[in-house]
Amino acid sequence: MKRFLRVLLIIFVIGTGAASWYFYELYKNVEETANAIYEPLTSVSAAQAPPPLGPQPPIQATDAPTPNEQKTDDQQANKAISILLFGVDKRGTDAGRSDTIIYLVSNPSLKKTLMFSIPRDTRTQISDVGRQDKINHAYAFGGMSATVRTVESFLNTPIDYYVKVDMEGFLNIIDSLGGVEVDNPRAFSYEGFRFEKGKISLDGKRALAYARMRHDDPEGDFGRNKRQQLIIEELMAKAKEIGTVNKLDKVLADIGSSVKTNLTFDDMQNLMFHYKSALDQINVLRIGGQGEMINGIYYYVVPDEERSRIKQEIDTVLHGSAQHS
Repeated sequence: MKRFLRVLLIIFVIGTGAASWYFYELYKNVEETANAIYEPLTSVSAAQAPPPLGPQPPIQATDAPTPNEQKTDDQQANKAISILLFGVDKRGTDAGRSDTIIYLVSNPSLKKTLMFSIPRDTRTQISDVGRQDKINHAYAFGGMSATVRTVESFLNTPIDYYVKVDMEGFLNIIDSLGGVEVDNPRAFSYEGFRFEKGKISLDGKRALAYARMRHDDPEGDFGRNKRQQLIIEELMAKAKEIGTVNKLDKVLADIGSSVKTNLTFDDMQNLMFHYKSALDQINVLRIGGQGEMINGIYYYVVPDEERSRIKQEIDTVLHGSAQHS
């Protein structure tokens, strides 16, 4: 009997050691992958900062912490955070443009997330360049940092994190999460795919085509933004299911080099474990404005009053109460 118990104990010790080794290796693999896609934002000096639009000055981005940097008290779990998602479509030798720009602010204490798209043709001051242009051109002028700073200036609010995804990464993220199901408002065909009205299931390739179509939509870019938001909402719902490191490992492995972010590995874990409640209620806004031809170029012009309204909506979620000017 003692010999039998001794054998069981040995097996238990070996099994526990093997399991510990597996989870350690898995953890290190996830951490290494997260560090590989990590890219902090570069800072901008006051002399380089663009002049403000509207009555308030823009808030400039600051350097993100390094992956191993200790968090300060106001960076701890459960505080409201803002994230800028943008998809970059590169064609040929073109530097690429951020044709998809989605702003998110999540507050787990309020169990609420605010989401809206910024139309690609929005006319605003481009950071680091010092002139007005379409907001999606900021990426071509200065990459991720210029895009974040331009959006910060446009919204007059700081952005904590960014996630840049190229089209291949968008496809891989959807496939790694098992596809998405959306309620399609109108039937259409695009890039060889047919999308019927109503509930439809999309894998990565179909979702990419579904999110890209613009010219045949009666609402133009706004129709495309709505379809992109439907996909993002479904991805966020699926992200709530990522509760273990091995699931995070699969997602990070699938997206590979298609994603860059200033979210550290610790940040990702914090989001995974503490921000699911913020996805219980997702409010989607639309930025109001009007199309105008300026010097022969089409722009979407957003009045200062509308920007102030959006800023107040952001502050309501970011700080828990509306901030009145």
